[in-house]
Amino acid sequence: MSNDQHQTSRTKVVFVHGFLDDRTAWNDVLSFLGEDFEAVALDLPGSGAHVNDEGPFTLRRLAESVIAEIDRSDGPVVLVGQSMGAQLSELAAAARPGKVAGLVLLTPVPLAGVHLTGDAANSFRSLGGDAEAQQQGRLGVSVSLTPQALEVLLASGTAMHPASVAQVFDAWNDGDAAGTTSSAYAGPTLIARGIADPFVTEEVIDAGVLPRFTNARLVGIADAGHFPHLEKPEDVSRIVSDFARSLDRVEA
Repeated sequence: MSNDQHQTSRTKVVFVHGFLDDRTAWNDVLSFLGEDFEAVALDLPGSGAHVNDEGPFTLRRLAESVIAEIDRSDGPVVLVGQSMGAQLSELAAAARPGKVAGLVLLTPVPLAGVHLTGDAANSFRSLGGDAEAQQQGRLGVSVSLTPQALEVLLASGTAMHPASVAQVFDAWNDGDAAGTTSSAYAGPTLIARGIADPFVTEEVIDAGVLPRFTNARLVGIADAGHFPHLEKPEDVSRIVSDFARSLDRVEA
């Protein structure tokens, strides 16, 4: 890439939210990202501006909205997916490897799924419309959410239709068969987890995420649980920015 192209183009970074969330979960990260990047935060089907979309909500269906954003892009993009959004980002990157310059998986749920059963599964499946249960669940997997950040998460989660919540849970819990083998995406991949995350633990990463990628590295985010983008947004923004700039240097 020429110097002129560097001066006139910005790397596009697409942010993909997790379960019960919408694009507003990324607001603080975007505020720190700066003007060097073209940032797009998506509302997935069933969430945010698309809360009234009809199901079924499968991982492949949700990933199609990420693929559609890639297809709207003139140049390569960097995908950033959190939790369930990491599953969707990997599926999208595998579908469009030539247009995804890099992949950031933030507190990633393994693409193969978690396979919760019984009461544990039912507690997630029944979260729709239950603000108290959602609040307890959010606080139970985080360590430094501000009251304002918690309100952002509750606003998006309580707006979702209960039937959508149940289907989306089943989607990420069941996972995708592609997650049982090596990832089909071979590009640069950064895996980042909140060091205090009790849900996506280091053991989960080591067993079901990191070994599947041929070109990946792992970083930890201090004083953060499952929602580093809301608990430590400046740190997440820096991690994403540094990663995206490193790709630009390689391309150059």
